[in-house]
Amino acid sequence: MAVKKKRNVFVRYFTPFGLRQVCDLVMLVGVVLLIVGLFNYDAILLAGFICYAAGAAISVVRCCTVLFSKKINHRDPAYKSAIINAAIMGVLLALAIFGIIWTVVA
Repeated sequence: MAVKKKRNVFVRYFTPFGLRQVCDLVMLVGVVLLIVGLFNYDAILLAGFICYAAGAAISVVRCCTVLFSKKINHRDPAYKSAIINAAIMGVLLALAIFGIIWTVVA
């Protein structure tokens, strides 16, 4: 009788390593840089906004590939969540671009 070994959360998350994991890691680095940048120089804050904007842009592209795919049904929950995620990440991308402009100008 074979015993199936349970995998922990990190192994399950990183097993199908792809664009989702890259996007999440870039956004995590951006958040850390934004927090550190609040207490230090503007260059760190600018790097945080750039990382966060890149992560949000990758997420919007990922959602758009799901939305424009001919293989997915419009009643599928993945399609509906892609619409919501694209809207949220679009707003976050706009805020990050505003932060980049604000940091450069101020």
